[in-house]
Amino acid sequence: MFRSFYKLSIEGKDVKRFIRYLYKRGILFDKMISLEDKYYVLVDKDNYNKIKSFKTTYQINIVRVYGPLFLLNSIKSNFVFLISFLFSLLFLYLLCHIVFDVVVVTDDRELKEYLMNELYSYDIKPFTLAKSFEKKEIIKNSILDNNRDKLEWLEIERIGVKYIVRLDKRIIKEYEEENGVRNVVAKRDGIIKKIVANRGEIVKKVNDYVKKGDIIISGAIHKGEDVKDNVSAEGDVYAEVWYKVKVTLPVNYYEEKVKSEENIVSFNFLGKEESSNKRVKSNILFSDFFDLFSISYDNVINLDINNSVNTIINESDAVNLARQKLLSRLTNGCHIISQKSLKTTLSHSTIIIEVFFKVYENISSISYYSIEGE
Repeated sequence: MFRSFYKLSIEGKDVKRFIRYLYKRGILFDKMISLEDKYYVLVDKDNYNKIKSFKTTYQINIVRVYGPLFLLNSIKSNFVFLISFLFSLLFLYLLCHIVFDVVVVTDDRELKEYLMNELYSYDIKPFTLAKSFEKKEIIKNSILDNNRDKLEWLEIERIGVKYIVRLDKRIIKEYEEENGVRNVVAKRDGIIKKIVANRGEIVKKVNDYVKKGDIIISGAIHKGEDVKDNVSAEGDVYAEVWYKVKVTLPVNYYEEKVKSEENIVSFNFLGKEESSNKRVKSNILFSDFFDLFSISYDNVINLDINNSVNTIINESDAVNLARQKLLSRLTNGCHIISQKSLKTTLSHSTIIIEVFFKVYENISSISYYSIEGE
């Protein structure tokens, strides 16, 4: 089995006599055919070496080599090409699967440094292999769960050879004794839809467009052009604001649900049979020297795999996922007015969908100010 063979051509005067001579010397041919003045024979490596040892005037040439020796000769003759090809494949793999940079998008330097350390602890750092979509989602949710006092929202997105980490910092309101006067201002750009003022002077109207920081309810109470009083303005401002949400998903995936779990003793010969609907953790109790036979105590988790969930290119499904992503950031009393898909991009094994949302949201924020002359 796996022998090498040589196809030889033999030429000369009275080749039949030379063939008979070889037979007498114990040379065996696996196949032989004559064509005009030539004989073509097929011999294994041992018989070929015997033929080579004879001194003869007959012309004996190798026509072709078969078997492992042919493969070895091919590798030797194309060694430089094969090495170059393998290095090219390795280089392409590294370019496609290694992350060269991690960028955290925030102006808070302390939070940025803290989050970089958190990401490093999950092995999200430069010059490491990129995580799968599922693993990245687990890491993102774990960081959020462990830092609810610091983070309101977090997204880890792979773009090319880098990770872009976007976040919303959690703002914890401290209820202290107020010693100043204040305005109610817009915390986002938007179109005002409703103003509820408990104290202060309303300086904007419904359907006015406001930018972040614009005063909507002023603490300065005017009588004509003069300021009559200064108070701590209170109220809520609801506006139509806009979000672009990007969803990155694997093109194909499936869902797993645990059906049952059991512990069994397995007798294995020539390795175990793998199954896609089982997850097995084995503890080897006995194994022979050649690993042909083994006995193991296995923890077997039987899975219910839903292969029907394998195409997220469906736009409505992607929009629903984008909605869920946005709703997780919104507070009570806010809702989505409308949505529109902007762009769909296929990149390697992922689909990237960008969705535009109009949202009814409370945009009120507080801005303290000082009174001139005090």
